[in-house]
Amino acid sequence: MPLEVHQLRYFVAVAETGSFTRAAQREGVTQPTLSEQILRLESREHGIGQRLFDRLGRKVVLTDAGQRLLQHAQRILAAVREAERAVRDAGEYGQLRVGAIPTLAPFVLPGVLPRFRQRHRFVQVLLLEDVTERLIAALRSGDLDVALMALPVRDDYLHVEKLWSEPLVAALPPQHRLMERETIRWADLKEEPFILLDDVHCLGDQVLSLCRQTGIEPRVVCRGEQIVTLLALVAAGQGVTIVPEMAAVHAAGTGCVFRPLVRPEPQRTLCAVWHKHRYRPPVLRDFIALLRKV
Repeated sequence: MPLEVHQLRYFVAVAETGSFTRAAQREGVTQPTLSEQILRLESREHGIGQRLFDRLGRKVVLTDAGQRLLQHAQRILAAVREAERAVRDAGEYGQLRVGAIPTLAPFVLPGVLPRFRQRHRFVQVLLLEDVTERLIAALRSGDLDVALMALPVRDDYLHVEKLWSEPLVAALPPQHRLMERETIRWADLKEEPFILLDDVHCLGDQVLSLCRQTGIEPRVVCRGEQIVTLLALVAAGQGVTIVPEMAAVHAAGTGCVFRPLVRPEPQRTLCAVWHKHRYRPPVLRDFIALLRKV
């Protein structure tokens, strides 16, 4: 007997939550209904004839057969969702699911989305702001259509399209000893206290790497989650930091002093990333075109 989509959906819910109770709550059905469908899926008469879960008291663990089925079931359900979206998007309404790293989202998306909405009034844009690793996972699972991030991106399942490069600049406290210079060398920052993004952010690791490549071991006095917080601490005289030029442009009036760095001149390259083999909504191409005009 062929497998049914709702059975696969219940099976994946149990596998992902580790509980029949939580799976039933997630799927909006009673636990007896969900349990009955899992038993039918496991039965030789109505399903695949293999036990999929070991029930260890309240704990539920996938068997070897369950592990093999899970990968196929997740792909099947993703394909069903993509087919549903393709049909919906053929009409007047649709969705575009966009992800972006936190060091890019607040500086780029407010300039792009109003123009996109003017052209596609009935398209709903869903935004996810997160770090690179989790955006890549969302692209691979089909939860995002496109994500904006910085190179490098290494994943054979993803298409990477370069958008543009931008300089990284030094942010100094007001009245800093270096503020009279037009440019700053890395060696000038050797003795300065550094305020950096946390290491879950690619920019934080990039700045550390650049410092070490130029012979500096930065004295990091604070690490944070948001660029706006880092710049507030710099403005309060707590140290220096390195930020993208777009963040410096938006930070005018904060009290920070921004200067270009030389020898070498640091930069980051931004890109749009999407899954090579998943459904791409028709409006994605227009969204990318608008990004290039930022």
